[in-house]
Amino acid sequence: MIKKIFSSVVMVALVIMTSGILNPTTTMAASITTLTDTMTHLDISTASDHEIKFVTQAGMAVSTNMTLVFSAGFTGIGSMAVGDFDVAEGSTTSCATSTFTERSMGASTNQFTASGSSQTVTITAGSSATPITAGRCMRIRMGLNATDTTGSTGPGTHQITNPSSVSTGTITIGGTFGDSGIISIPLMDSDAVNITASVNGSVTFDLNVGYTNASVGQPYSVPLGVLSSGSVKVSNNSNVNSIWANATSNSAGGMNVSVRNVNGTDGLVSASKNTDKIQAGGGTLSAGTALYGICVNTTGLVGWTKSATYTTTCAANSATNTVPALSSTATDILTSTAPLATGTAEIIVNATISTVTPAHTDYADTLTFIATGSF
Repeated sequence: MIKKIFSSVVMVALVIMTSGILNPTTTMAASITTLTDTMTHLDISTASDHEIKFVTQAGMAVSTNMTLVFSAGFTGIGSMAVGDFDVAEGSTTSCATSTFTERSMGASTNQFTASGSSQTVTITAGSSATPITAGRCMRIRMGLNATDTTGSTGPGTHQITNPSSVSTGTITIGGTFGDSGIISIPLMDSDAVNITASVNGSVTFDLNVGYTNASVGQPYSVPLGVLSSGSVKVSNNSNVNSIWANATSNSAGGMNVSVRNVNGTDGLVSASKNTDKIQAGGGTLSAGTALYGICVNTTGLVGWTKSATYTTTCAANSATNTVPALSSTATDILTSTAPLATGTAEIIVNATISTVTPAHTDYADTLTFIATGSF
């Protein structure tokens, strides 16, 4: 009888063991997939933003929390407040292609809240907050990149500073929301590479003389021919040359062209009798009134602007141009305030005489043009 009872006890014990009491079932957190942390800096002792993305297996239900535990050496975590965090849910399971919808961040029950303490960031879904859907990509931003103002808590003003020595840092994700994972972060002595370069200054300047802006050989000359008191001789693109100024420059401050003449306001002076001259004192040309000078044709002016002295009425083949007084001291005629890809200007030569202008065949003047880049 005793032997029979003992056999029954042994059989019950075997049933209990196979029921799992000695091998209890343990609930394990789901492992996170596609886990990344994109930082603004990886160099040591440098403040950085973090953008963490992962596909959450469990989602994030209301009244659950997520913890992000930074390894030793990361500092500034305790200064992080709710405004320094953004939490968003992706539209799909792809973190690469998802469109993200921000969750409201704040302190009320229908919002997410976040804070930092020691090495741990804790994010909590309020009891009435909109949960994160399982299987979706989840995005967490920490730092100055937390720019969303949903809930009126952002943008972020604090960052987490990297450890002071080269190493591999980690962020361990856990909490009651149901997922777990570890991010490894390579910490470098420097993540920056300085690139340097220099650009040499470049400026070209060329004069052409002719009816059109075509290259000609030296010496440059504008023969006015025989002057008459009954008409004005002027560059006309057919039988009196124009002076063409051409330039390019990479000078940041642009470039100026100045002009000076040999005879100043005496203008065209007779070589055989230097007291006889066609004055260059400035004014509007009129047949019968002796006057000589140059002006800048408004038509075809490219890149340049006329300098203050030469903002006068001027056109090719015009008998009523206004010319500034010439000077033996350099005076700006063309200017630019930025680099010139192409600078082109047509400078018009004008002359007329009175009925008493002495007869000579040797009236002459020389103009000198100087270009200066502002580097």
